[in-house]
Amino acid sequence: MSEPEILPWDRQDREPEKAYGYFVLYRDLGRTRTVAKVASEVNKSRDYLHKLATAWKWVQRAAAWDREEDRQYVEGLAEQRRDMAKRHARIASALQAKIVARLQSLDASKLSPGDIARWLEVATRVERLALGLPDSTTAHTGPDGGPIRAEVEQMTEQQRADFFRALMAEAAARAGQANPTAGPDDPAGDDEREEGAGGASTED
Repeated sequence: MSEPEILPWDRQDREPEKAYGYFVLYRDLGRTRTVAKVASEVNKSRDYLHKLATAWKWVQRAAAWDREEDRQYVEGLAEQRRDMAKRHARIASALQAKIVARLQSLDASKLSPGDIARWLEVATRVERLALGLPDSTTAHTGPDGGPIRAEVEQMTEQQRADFFRALMAEAAARAGQANPTAGPDDPAGDDEREEGAGGASTED
């Protein structure tokens, strides 16, 4: 069985225990470390500690320690970001399901152009959250570059209803709903309508 590797910040071969103790004090002072600070702390002469520092390469070993600390910090930060992204994805997925349930409780024929435009805005914001993008305001436009509200106002009542049902189906698909347009006789549809009928969720 091979001997474990001696890392630069570990006690070196033949390094006296007391000398290593002084090095640890120096190492743990951080990037503002100096031999003078160690000398003051242990009440030893600077010349004596400078000789130890030169003989046992304190500067190089402490620099290696700093690099290792940096590496561990970057890895920890990346792990935290991955965890955050997973949490945000779960939250976005749950939010999508809530919105789909609320959409299914609404009567598309009673929605005004402004209502449809607002639901489109909500659906877009949820999609951005699910993709981990910033929750920023997005300007929605019609085919001619004009406001989406103006486009909806030109629709007939049937076209508005069809437009809203398409929006609901798309939101349901993103939320993983198997049957976004369940009818009155569909038990799943009843459950989802009951969940949405109460308005906004009070869950945290």
